[in-house]
Amino acid sequence: MILKIETGNDNALIALMASPMAANTDTSDPFSDFQVDVLPFMILLMFIPPVYNTVFMLVKEKESRIKESMRMMGMKDSAYWLSWYVYYTTISTIVAILAWAVLLINCIKASDSILVLIFFILYAQAIFGQIVFLSAWFESSKYSGLIGTLIYFGF
Repeated sequence: MILKIETGNDNALIALMASPMAANTDTSDPFSDFQVDVLPFMILLMFIPPVYNTVFMLVKEKESRIKESMRMMGMKDSAYWLSWYVYYTTISTIVAILAWAVLLINCIKASDSILVLIFFILYAQAIFGQIVFLSAWFESSKYSGLIGTLIYFGF
């Protein structure tokens, strides 16, 4: 009505029409891009202390021949390796749960958080095989933890 009065044209009207436009389809999230780049490196770094400590202690035990002494007293190899597995699993599970708890704050939104925790724990278990492999290469514990950690980092 106001348009007809202002223009003086009885046929004046406002036509609403949608015209096609190019839409921005890039929905990039800078934080998620940062996460993709940095999270694998952080996962690698968070397991360096358990790797260093376990490799060092395994080689130190091999160096002092405690395993042979315990075997003479009747301990089986399965009990020996099971004790190391339980020791490493306890420490690595604590590390995995702490890292998972930090990521729960604002990072894990589009993924199932339990699957992320399972991924961390299974990754830690895979590292145990690498620790046993690395400890077989060293005779002296002096540099075994450091070199073993560098090899882990390189793998």
